[in-house]
Amino acid sequence: MAPQPEPYTDITYDTSQPASIDRPQWEPGMCNVPEIEFLRRSQLWLTNNIVYSRRCIKPVRSKGSHARGSVIDMSGPLITSKTKVNLTSCVDFEPPPCDSISLPVPPAYPRKQYPHLLFGVASSYDRLNSSLPEFAHWLASTGAQLLAIVADAKDGEGSRYDLGALQAAYRDRGIQATFIPPTLDKRINRIALGEEGDVTAPVEQHHFLLVRELSAVARPGITRWISIIDDDTFFPSLHPLDMELARHDHTRSTWLGALSDDFSSVKYWGYQAFGGAGVFLSPPLASVIASHAEQCLREATTDQGDGLLRECISTHSRTTLTLVHGLHQHDFRGDPSGFFESGVLPLSLHHWKSWYRAPVAAISRIATHVCGSCLLQRFRFRDDTLLSNGYSVVVYANDTLPSLDLSRVEGTWLHATSDYNPTYGQLRPKVSSDDKKSYLLQDAILETRPKGKKVFRQLYVYRVGENAWEQATPTGVDEVIELEWDLS
Repeated sequence: MAPQPEPYTDITYDTSQPASIDRPQWEPGMCNVPEIEFLRRSQLWLTNNIVYSRRCIKPVRSKGSHARGSVIDMSGPLITSKTKVNLTSCVDFEPPPCDSISLPVPPAYPRKQYPHLLFGVASSYDRLNSSLPEFAHWLASTGAQLLAIVADAKDGEGSRYDLGALQAAYRDRGIQATFIPPTLDKRINRIALGEEGDVTAPVEQHHFLLVRELSAVARPGITRWISIIDDDTFFPSLHPLDMELARHDHTRSTWLGALSDDFSSVKYWGYQAFGGAGVFLSPPLASVIASHAEQCLREATTDQGDGLLRECISTHSRTTLTLVHGLHQHDFRGDPSGFFESGVLPLSLHHWKSWYRAPVAAISRIATHVCGSCLLQRFRFRDDTLLSNGYSVVVYANDTLPSLDLSRVEGTWLHATSDYNPTYGQLRPKVSSDDKKSYLLQDAILETRPKGKKVFRQLYVYRVGENAWEQATPTGVDEVIELEWDLS
C-alpha cells in the first residue's frame, strides 16, 4: 500500500455542530472571485454568511526579547471594522479596510542546517503517513535525519506495506527519512508479563529498540544528539531546540528530557523522560544502551517504552536525567487554550491530534516566516482583547480581562487540578464562555503578490455554536479575523 496520491495538506479538525448550522464544503474553483474562493477553502469550513475583519500588521524588528510571561500593551483596538460576507454568492464584494498597526517583534530565526541531529520514531504505517505535513514543518530542508521503524510493516508472511513509497513521499517533502521494518518479531519477556506463547512485539519494544538502530547509523564526529520521539511529537522550530541542546555536553553520557506535566503520571510511571516531549541521548550513552538492548528487554519489569529506557540507563550507566525547560509532554485532554494563551514559548508539543486538537503546523508558521520567538507572544489591546500570536484572538466581556492574573496559566483542560502545579505553577480558574469569545487560528499562509510583495496571512475563526451558553439552534454566523503581516 503506497501513500495517498493526492497532495498532502495540513490536518483539518472537524467539530460536530448542531444540524441547524449549515457549513457546506465548496469545491475549489467554483467561483471566479478570488476573495470568495479564499474564504471558501475547506481549511476554514465556514457558514454561508460570515462577519469578516482585517488588520494589516507592520512588524517592527527588535533584538530585545520580551519575558514570555509578559504581555505587550497596545493602544487602540485590534478590530476596527467588520463586513458581512455572503459566501454563497460569487459577486465581488468590498473587503473590509485593513487598517495598519505596528507590532514589536523579534527577528526571524536564521535558516540553518542541523546534520548533527538524528531523530527516531516507531509507529504504524498509517500514522506515519498521515503525520507527514507536521514532520515536514520542522524537518524539511534542515539536514536533520529521521529513522522510522514501521511496526506493522510485516504481516507474518512478508511485506505488508511499500516502505519505499512512504520514504519517497517524505523525501519529496525535503525530509531525509529512512523507513525500516521491525527488527524484533516476537515480544521479549512475555512470560514475566503474564503472557504465554509467541506474542507479536508491541510498538513499545520497537520504541525502545530505536536506540540500537539509531546508534548504528549515527555518524562519528557529526551526530551530537540522538532523539527518540512519538509520531505526534512536534517541534515548532529546530533553531531554539538546537540552541538549548548546545548548552549540554554531547561528548559525555547525557540524558535529556522532560517529565509529564501531570504529576499523577509521574507518580504512576516514575521519574523518567516522557517520550512525547522528546528524549535526547548523547552518542556515548546511546552506544551503551544499544549494546545491552535485548538484555534490558529480557530483564525488564515494565513494558512501557519510556520505562524500558529508564531501567536500561539506570542499570548500565550512572547517568541521571537532566530536565530541559520547554519540552512538553502535554498530558492533558480537552481544551488546551490555557497553555497556548499563557505566553509560553514551547520547544516541543505533544498529543495535538489525540488528547486535544490543534493545527500545530499552521500555529507555528509565524515563527518560520515572520518573527521567530514571537510565537504565542501576547499582545493586549485596550481592556478587552488579547492576541496570543499564532493561536487565538480572545475578546473578553464584562471587564473580565483587567481582572485576570495573566502570569498564571488558565486551567481550561479536563481535570485541571493541582497535579499540574509543579509544571505550570498555581493555575487560575477557567473563564466562563459568557465572558470569553475565542477566535482560534485555522490557517496561516505565506503569499507572494504582484511586484514580489510578500505577506503572511493568519485567519482566526470564531465558530458559532461551539460555546455552551449559546442556544442549541443558534441564529448567528461564523466570524473571521484576518491578520496580514507585511513582510516587504
